[in-house]
Amino acid sequence: MLSNEYFSGHSGLRWHGGHRAKRGNMGPIILKLLLEKPMHGYEIISKLEEKSHGMWRPSAGSIYPNLQLLEDQELVTSSDKDSKKIYTLTEKGKIEAEKIEEAKAPWEDKFKHAGDFAELKMLAVDNIHLVKQIISQDSDKKIELVKKLLTETRDKLSKLVDEV
Repeated sequence: MLSNEYFSGHSGLRWHGGHRAKRGNMGPIILKLLLEKPMHGYEIISKLEEKSHGMWRPSAGSIYPNLQLLEDQELVTSSDKDSKKIYTLTEKGKIEAEKIEEAKAPWEDKFKHAGDFAELKMLAVDNIHLVKQIISQDSDKKIELVKKLLTETRDKLSKLVDEV
């Protein structure tokens, strides 16, 4: 069973927006992730960011201490491959990971609409491409209109952020 060390204190986990997550959620999440395949630390960070649709990216300072703790508890082992430390579940780790029915990811409580973020991000990227096209047309009138539209949009979004 995972020790109580997982459920105390904070780590350097940062949400987009500056909020922090508790380290306690990380052990079970890492174990569940390693059920998929052995991974190195950066790959774990990237997979977690991907699973949160880009809303959350744990810091290396939170992942590696958790991996070390899992290793100390003999739930994972590590080996060097191509200058990277690869973490693999031990038999004990597999049993623990399979017992974890639902390891709630830190972003699940904070960002109920994390899936919408990908769609909104694509809309923003599409707008950036349109702005590039307009700028390439070298029209002072269009550029001023774009500045006005983007300023109005930013101001409206700011008001949404401030609404209670």
